[in-house]
Amino acid sequence: MLTRDENVPPDPVAAPPTVWRPSTSLLLAGLILGAFLIRCLGLFSDPVWIDEAASIGIGSLPWSVLFGEMARIEASPPGYYAIAKLVGIAAGQGGAPLRLLSAAAAALSILPLWIFCREAFGLRAAWLAGLIIALHALLFRMSQDGRTYAVLFFVFCCALLAAWRLTEAARRGEAGVPAVIALGVCQGGMLWLHHTAGIADLALNVFVVALLLAAQQGIGRGIALLVAADLMGLLIGAAPIWWALQHAMEGAFVTRWIAPPDLEDVALIYIRGLVAPFHSPISVLTGLLSIAGVLIGLHARHHEGWPARVALVALLGTAAILFPVLSQSWPVMLERTVLFMVAPLAASIAAGIALLPRRVFLGCAALLVGLHGFGIVRYLDWPAHKERWDHAAVLLQSQASPNDRIVVTDSVFAAISLRMAATARGGLSAPILVVPAASPLEQRSAALLDPEGDTSVDALCTRLRGAATVWVVARPVPPIVESDPGFSTLSAVRAVLRAAGGQIIFESSMITVDIERWRVPGC
Repeated sequence: MLTRDENVPPDPVAAPPTVWRPSTSLLLAGLILGAFLIRCLGLFSDPVWIDEAASIGIGSLPWSVLFGEMARIEASPPGYYAIAKLVGIAAGQGGAPLRLLSAAAAALSILPLWIFCREAFGLRAAWLAGLIIALHALLFRMSQDGRTYAVLFFVFCCALLAAWRLTEAARRGEAGVPAVIALGVCQGGMLWLHHTAGIADLALNVFVVALLLAAQQGIGRGIALLVAADLMGLLIGAAPIWWALQHAMEGAFVTRWIAPPDLEDVALIYIRGLVAPFHSPISVLTGLLSIAGVLIGLHARHHEGWPARVALVALLGTAAILFPVLSQSWPVMLERTVLFMVAPLAASIAAGIALLPRRVFLGCAALLVGLHGFGIVRYLDWPAHKERWDHAAVLLQSQASPNDRIVVTDSVFAAISLRMAATARGGLSAPILVVPAASPLEQRSAALLDPEGDTSVDALCTRLRGAATVWVVARPVPPIVESDPGFSTLSAVRAVLRAAGGQIIFESSMITVDIERWRVPGC
């Protein structure tokens, strides 16, 4: 374990210095390994869904396309797609390697957050925060997805530790070069992973400034170091920033399918996503215990670590306000985009609860860990984690003949999901056509990834000539973009089929995938 070094005087800002013990390394490694292993539960049971198919598909494109036209027309920066390409080269293309990467990134996030909490608040807070991260159901969910969010979470945790080390260097009058470089690289790196990382970067700046002001030490030096880190981050992230500005000015954000959140939406995302994910019907208990931990930490002004506890709340408050405000014009607020806030929230809760008397702390910590463990059990029992392309594939394999045609609407990535699910079961006998939405991303992706199946609404009837029947496969379309050709071609495809005398002879809804079988004599 870690023990206090009695030769070092108390520090009002940081926790008492501690001496490292070999057993601590073993326990920490065990926690990280355990977090990874529980993420392997059901990791490969669900089929690749459309967002994962986008990671695989775009990640398979040439480097020149990935950092060229795709970077300009895709709303997400190319950083994660580049990682997906490297993973595909090393381990083969598919959902499994990317999901393993996400699971590893989420588990490894425990390390920087544990170190931060140990240095700022002490050993109790470090272990409790690590356990919360290991068992947090939203992070668990995102760490089973082959997408950017778990990797982004890991980089944010590293950035939070770097920001803390920067303030410590400023307080001690040190040069702080390693902390500046680490924070700058992390800030810039996050911008390559997702545009909402800009909110995370701003919140980290607020954290540093708030900590320096609360500590009343090294303010000038700390601000100078922060500016240096920000300049490095801006230099590294200049290209993603430019692409994001272009998307904003051109109105090209593909997130228009997200409705601007109202107060109820915001509350649900923060409560059900960050504080008590999948904890219903006992979410209130988790919420009360979490709020109590944060408030205890803020109230304990004369205990070491108070400036860092204040700074964490400032970080959380900044991000919590920016997400719904910015989403009124550029909707970006979803549970997965606010995921990085789980790290400072866990640290803030743990820092407060760690101040309680030993027996009370153990009871509250056990209860909180148990509640988060309950959240994972509830999530694993959730009936539909991802789109059921495997069910669609089974249906089409059993009923679609070689003389039929399968028409996938909206996105080539939906067709990739269907093909991957079908290939795992022997493939489909009927050819697949893709009618992509009118957005530059969907049009160009279909042309690059499926040139043989790519077709348009106008050419659809010609491509269907001679088909015995036509199977239309689509994901349910959000009502807000139902009639927008930039998002969905389903209504246009139906119109073409009806104009050719088509009639629906079979329908099936699989929660997240809809299938219609048409007889179309006019084509």
